[in-house]
Amino acid sequence: MIEDKTAARRKLRLQQRLLVFSFCNLFLVALLGLLLRSFPFLSYLPFRYQNLLHGHSHFAFGGWIMPVLLAVVMKVFNELRNRIAYRHWRNIAVLMLVSVYGMLVDFPLQGYAPVSIAFSTLSIVATVYVTLQVWKASRQMEQTIAVQFLRWGLLYACLSAIGPFATGPLIAMGKSGTPIYFNAIYFYLHFQYNGFFSFTVFAVLYQLLQNHGSVANGRRAFWLLNSACVPTYALSVLWSQPSVVVNTIGAIGACLQVAGVAYLLADVRKSHVVKAFPLLRLSLGALLVKFVLQLLSAAPTIALLAYHQRNFVIAYLHLVLLGFISLFVFAVALPKNNFSRFGVRAFLFSLVTTETLLVLNASSGFIPVELPFFPHLLFVFSLAFPVGVAGMLWSLRPGENVVHEKVERRAVAVS
Repeated sequence: MIEDKTAARRKLRLQQRLLVFSFCNLFLVALLGLLLRSFPFLSYLPFRYQNLLHGHSHFAFGGWIMPVLLAVVMKVFNELRNRIAYRHWRNIAVLMLVSVYGMLVDFPLQGYAPVSIAFSTLSIVATVYVTLQVWKASRQMEQTIAVQFLRWGLLYACLSAIGPFATGPLIAMGKSGTPIYFNAIYFYLHFQYNGFFSFTVFAVLYQLLQNHGSVANGRRAFWLLNSACVPTYALSVLWSQPSVVVNTIGAIGACLQVAGVAYLLADVRKSHVVKAFPLLRLSLGALLVKFVLQLLSAAPTIALLAYHQRNFVIAYLHLVLLGFISLFVFAVALPKNNFSRFGVRAFLFSLVTTETLLVLNASSGFIPVELPFFPHLLFVFSLAFPVGVAGMLWSLRPGENVVHEKVERRAVAVS
């Protein structure tokens, strides 16, 4: 019994440290984003823009989203946390962090090179590792909707690895830059965004809903969203103007998604979870906008418009990563104190203003809107991103987080 309590405390400390590491990484992601947005008016930087962009995107995925979702899963799924040995949680966390710090250093310097590819592969190893452990441990648990979302989300994470592994042979065959090459990259992105990231958030949400209200529509939401995940990949290849059959498959998948999120939101409305976590309203609003945009993108004209207007794509990616997933994490993981409130407000200010600028700029071809000094405005309004993250990071200090820590310890004692 003493060993069990000791192990539980070690897991709790690991979860808290992983959360702090994740927010430190988000701060670095924000600084890299600022650096990217400073390129138009800086005469010299010792990095190629494309290499720095690769470093920014890989570090955002592996340094922020993956470890913070792992920390939130450990926090919310008490039984799962207890069933998996501490050494496995530790090994997974170390693999994740080592891989992303390697990518953070090597991608800006060399771009896609043997070292950066090796660190990317290490990240995939960490994903497979956590998938095997969660599937093994969860077999002995009640198969709730939350558990099913988590299991399938991790399966989609493993499935997404086909994309990066396919790019090497395609390059060797002289297919670099061809539609099939880019579709392999989009395969990875699709099953990360719409599979792993989204399903892990849904898993945590339904775990919270079980404690705060009804999950009466959970099974319908799960089957609709799960059934939509594979066919909506068709939406990612519409840029190459395939046959109308592909548009139809994508449209069917997008309709299934909208129906699934409607059932999910019905469960949220019946619960008290939004009162407990107010930011969830904004996060789920971003999710709904995401699914509506995917449905609209099934139309060939809109798909081509999004493809040719890069700022639409950037705005969409930020809507998902910063609007849907990050706001959800802030709601669930941050303590309620003045520093976290300040940090979230600053972050929201940058998110709303920069998203508006990106959309207006991309719309300038068919809406009579002029944005003078667009790169300068984008940079200035992005300054609040690192400021906001710094505030949230400060809120995680032990001295600022006493009540939050007591709640966590009480959860460990009960479990």
